[in-house]
Amino acid sequence: MSTGPVAPRFRWAMEVLSLAPDARVLEVGCGHGIALGLVASRLRDGCVLGIDRSEKMVTQALRRNADAVRAGHVLARIGTLAEVDLGRELFDAAFAINVSLFAEDDVRVELSRLREHLRPGGALYLFHEAPVAAHAKRFATVAARNLESQGFTVRTVPAGPSRACVVGQASG
Repeated sequence: MSTGPVAPRFRWAMEVLSLAPDARVLEVGCGHGIALGLVASRLRDGCVLGIDRSEKMVTQALRRNADAVRAGHVLARIGTLAEVDLGRELFDAAFAINVSLFAEDDVRVELSRLREHLRPGGALYLFHEAPVAAHAKRFATVAARNLESQGFTVRTVPAGPSRACVVGQASG
């Protein structure tokens, strides 16, 4: 993993994200793989799978986390959440950082897939950092509504004025 500086939004997400050392984790929109590496460093026997629609980002994420990939703690796949092959994998937790998809009007397919692949009691963490507080508040409001409409039990995590964290727990 790269040892360069880590943006505060990633440190904040890692503070909030509750993971056991053997957790199976899914990151939606893994980008360059910064969070993949941070999560992998917390796992002893677990694994984190990152998905991103950009082949370039997945390639960079795998390169950035080459040691964790070799150790079997990091995997990555190219594709959108609606289309990527997740097989029969069940995850203890899933998360996304600054993925606006979850605050769009129609994310039923994506949220349904996440529910199918979360273990009973598993949680989806949606982190969002916006340039202004009103955007973060709107993200939290819409994301919470979307999660509730798909049967998640929703809670928000207190955050700074331009940050939002919505957690949806799968029933079970």
